[in-house]
Amino acid sequence: MDASVEKVVKRVDDATLEELRNVDIEDVYVQMDEMLKARPTPLDLYFRWERQNWATQDLDFTEDRQHWTSMEGPFGGIREELQRTFTLFFLGEQAVTDTLSPLVHAAPDEPSRNFLSTQLVDEARHSVFFSRFFEEVVGIEGGITAALERLRDRTVDGYRVLFDNDLVEATEAVREAPHDYKAWVRGIATYHLVIEGMLALTGQRYLLGIVREMGILPGFYAGFTAVARDESRHVNFGVRALMEAGVRDREHLDVVSDQIFKLLPTACRIVAAPDRRFVISPQETPENLRINPFDVRDFSMNSLLKRLKVIGLTETTLNDMRTKAMGYYDEAWADYERIHNEEHPYRYFERMAAAGA
Repeated sequence: MDASVEKVVKRVDDATLEELRNVDIEDVYVQMDEMLKARPTPLDLYFRWERQNWATQDLDFTEDRQHWTSMEGPFGGIREELQRTFTLFFLGEQAVTDTLSPLVHAAPDEPSRNFLSTQLVDEARHSVFFSRFFEEVVGIEGGITAALERLRDRTVDGYRVLFDNDLVEATEAVREAPHDYKAWVRGIATYHLVIEGMLALTGQRYLLGIVREMGILPGFYAGFTAVARDESRHVNFGVRALMEAGVRDREHLDVVSDQIFKLLPTACRIVAAPDRRFVISPQETPENLRINPFDVRDFSMNSLLKRLKVIGLTETTLNDMRTKAMGYYDEAWADYERIHNEEHPYRYFERMAAAGA
């Protein structure tokens, strides 16, 4: 490992909750990629969990509350966009908390079961973290249940399909047949590769990037960076589990491939969110806070495909997935313009790229 990379990885691995305030999310992804190369075992990941444990009650949201209130005026549009993304993560964390237990119970070996038990604890902690943030900073009170009920209708259409239907279907199949290894493989592909390895990692990167760039919400930044570090263990477990499934029998890789192809249209639509109109245009957004849809699209697909490559899917299959995903994003962007009768922000960045060229 390059000495500079090794230093970054050690800093991320060893950071306390307070120190995570100063860790760049890009460094967390460097650490995550190094873990991907190392192929940690479930026991390795379990020991990491012991070392990296953290408590939501140690977070102080005093400054966050002040920052959030001060954004009502000049940064009102950005605040609304941030809250939309907070909402998707809060609901997502609760959804995965509610559905993970069958995968724990059906794990094919004891080390995997032990690690997945720690992940269940992580997901519950992430839900409590968001509950605290929404109550103490955003001002939505009443605890997790009340907050979730108030927020549920603020999701996007693809989100409801994936979390309310596909995830539940995959994990219920495992619950009903815990000895069906293929069902477990399908559940891990859904949970760890699509929901966490593609969607969560993409959302975390851009959300934390904006918060860091604006220099706001230090309590949220520390807590959500801790969440991202937790996800690095979860995603790498999924990669190792599915890689071992392929070693057992190559047909398990077909199960993974089929599930990814099935979920890909919905996953791309969640990232593109055509039914959610942007509150502010790129032209109105400060330059350092603009998010290029092409970058988001490419990051989401690279995040998924590089893990599928390690698992053992062929280059032909991966190229097919990338081609299909590009089409799904194009369709979603066209739907945005049809639904809202205005151009999608990608056109602004397309024009800027053409002007630069």
